[in-house]
Amino acid sequence: RMDSGKQSFTLLEVVLALTIFAVIATLAGSILFSSQQGWSIVRESTSELDRNLRLDRLVDTAFRNTVPFYWPDENNRNMQIFCGKPAFLRLAYLHRVNDPDEGGIRFLELFQEESNLIARYRSYPVLVDHDNECEQEIIAEDVHRLTFSYAFRENGKILWQPEFDAVVAETIPLAIRMDVEFANGERLSFLRRTAGNSANSSYGKFRKNTYAK
Repeated sequence: RMDSGKQSFTLLEVVLALTIFAVIATLAGSILFSSQQGWSIVRESTSELDRNLRLDRLVDTAFRNTVPFYWPDENNRNMQIFCGKPAFLRLAYLHRVNDPDEGGIRFLELFQEESNLIARYRSYPVLVDHDNECEQEIIAEDVHRLTFSYAFRENGKILWQPEFDAVVAETIPLAIRMDVEFANGERLSFLRRTAGNSANSSYGKFRKNTYAK
């Protein structure tokens, strides 16, 4: 309806316009909320994938290359570096030589501190638990429980135990397993054979009398 050259609207038209605007605003908000949720899921999944890859690289590098290593203690007695406890691990492992002054062996500790999985490391032997002169890095967060177990051979069978006394065994475990349980209930297990026990290898159904003359 025209009035003095200006267009005016009826109450019905105003209500209809506001309704359409409200519907569009609701749809836009719903789309934005869904996009934010989707982005949060993608970001969380990416973060978990990065964390899992970081853990996998750690055990691949350290566990698979673990070797026996002895070093004199304060009484000048050779001490086995390896220390395997239910929730603490210290080991020596072969490492690519980046600097001739550093050598090809690294020394590593893994343990849980509050809700974090901590890696402490340096290029010379670690003899005391939680030595202050190590570099430290958080490998995973929101950790509820960290557990290690160790494989050994007894009567031709592979057995597992929660603690490994390297001094008594005079060697290191055949394999190391690390189980990580997170606060959200997710559980990850990593198992690698160590490099220092190749003498205990067997191939398939090999028997000593196979090659007997």
